[in-house]
Amino acid sequence: MDRWIALLAGLLALIVGVLLFWLRGPTPPLAETAPRVFVVEIRDHYFDPPGLSLRPGDRVVWVLKENAQGDGHTVTAYHPSQDRPLRIPPGAPPWNSGLLTEIGQTYSYLFSVPGVYDYLCILHEQQGMVGRVRVGSAASVTEQGLPAAAQSSIPTVDELSGVVGEAFTAMALLQGIEYLAQQPQAAQALRQLNEFQRGFPQSALAEALAKQGVREQFENRLAVLEALLSRGAPLSAIAQTVSQAKALLERIVKL
Repeated sequence: MDRWIALLAGLLALIVGVLLFWLRGPTPPLAETAPRVFVVEIRDHYFDPPGLSLRPGDRVVWVLKENAQGDGHTVTAYHPSQDRPLRIPPGAPPWNSGLLTEIGQTYSYLFSVPGVYDYLCILHEQQGMVGRVRVGSAASVTEQGLPAAAQSSIPTVDELSGVVGEAFTAMALLQGIEYLAQQPQAAQALRQLNEFQRGFPQSALAEALAKQGVREQFENRLAVLEALLSRGAPLSAIAQTVSQAKALLERIVKL
């Protein structure tokens, strides 16, 4: 009798387990690693920084920081759909933020297709308000088709492939870390910072900062930022540290 009771109990447990699995559904897949986030600030009348060198799968968030004249700004791909020449990789989806007028407004785009992407503010293209994103390995592109002011302000592909591009990208990465902390997504911000810290010592950027005599200061700012993120420090302290690190990077792009 005891043996039959044990068999019935086991069968009942199996049935209950199957029913629970059926009600719960299949186990969801593990979450994919979130893309790196870079922030470009929209100023009057320029993008800060004006160029980036990214990996496929990176995301850029543009944040409106200034609108002194009140007319707003846009973030718009050079593309025939916007009555502009094609200056993004063929097959890459074009984008247009529409008019951004409220301070703090954002627009984001995930770069998945390798190549060179040029973009503009529709209202201020003639004043040189343009930007460029290099994704993966990309050959040089011609500047023909850009207004004269844009040609003088947009970084070349060669610049984005070198230490200037590293400095611009590091600025946007740090601004992205500050943005993530504001969301709040401090864990992702910390992962992003730690990845940058691991690669920094071997980079051309580290060598350039050393020549300027500020590498140690920059690494110190990174360490402070890591500590602030780890303990959930006030956003004002994080923003101040990002600003200090960015000021050191600006020495490279002004050479």
